[in-house]
Amino acid sequence: MMPLSPFLDVETPVTFKDQPGVQSAVLYTYIPLCNLECFQCHNKLSFDNRSTFISYEKLSNKIGKLKLLGVELIIISGGEPTLEKRLEEGVKFIRERGLPVRIDTNGTLPDRIEELIRKKMVDGFALDIKIPIKSTYSDEEKERFKQILFSNSAEKDEKLFWYVENLKKSVEKIRKFALENGSQLTIFRTVRYPLLKDDDICAIREFVGNTGIPYQLNPFYTVEA
Repeated sequence: MMPLSPFLDVETPVTFKDQPGVQSAVLYTYIPLCNLECFQCHNKLSFDNRSTFISYEKLSNKIGKLKLLGVELIIISGGEPTLEKRLEEGVKFIRERGLPVRIDTNGTLPDRIEELIRKKMVDGFALDIKIPIKSTYSDEEKERFKQILFSNSAEKDEKLFWYVENLKKSVEKIRKFALENGSQLTIFRTVRYPLLKDDDICAIREFVGNTGIPYQLNPFYTVEA
């Protein structure tokens, strides 16, 4: 019996939308393992706490079937995958079976992202830019943005700026990685939270436009009770 992988034994969505034009399958690290509490997070709110981790034996069979279906990319979502201690072990297992791997991240652990890049462990990233990246925010903006990031408008301002500073570092690391490696599997993206105003979206678009990385604005869906 092969040991358990760091990925959950749950349904594996197959999609063309997550990485535009590339048929992809999504695996999940432990979903509650995240350092943000984003407004209406679908993954957390739909997580079944009875879910267990998939064995490497079963994962190998699943990857084989996905390849037969034409899947060209494995996307690792979460939770926050960079918090998973065995992430590299799981990524290595997938790549040894002939599929590239993209990591979805909230960008709050730039050192971990740097480590993955340095060890040549991944083929691309999807980095979520959830709010405009600015040096100062009005009190009204702070309340809205803390509600988006932490589902708590009363969260300490320090935590907002912790997010912003780490995200800026991750943006630069991922931008450099993508441009130096010609990565076609790297995107920056934003969920169109109802708490974001049109000016916020424009500011994010302008920020991303200066990076040279493709940008994706995803619709917001309310989680059904």
